[in-house]
Amino acid sequence: MESKIFSYKADGIILTPVDDQLSISPVFDRKELLSKLKDLFHHDDYKVDDRTLDYKIKDGQLYIEGVVTKHIPAKSIGFMG
Repeated sequence: MESKIFSYKADGIILTPVDDQLSISPVFDRKELLSKLKDLFHHDDYKVDDRTLDYKIKDGQLYIEGVVTKHIPAKSIGFMG
């Protein structure tokens, strides 16, 4: 099974300081963001493995990291009769 790892920069989702101890992001739709991510790989027949998704903050910017696997169509075995 072919797999790739990825790191996706979620543009526009940047932490903004509230005070010395807290920074927050703007409101975003997590499902919409994941849908965009899945569409990026769909054309190459890769599927995002939702179990591997990890949300990371790097320098105040949201990144989503994980694994995609190549979709291999199931082979059908038929009997002529």
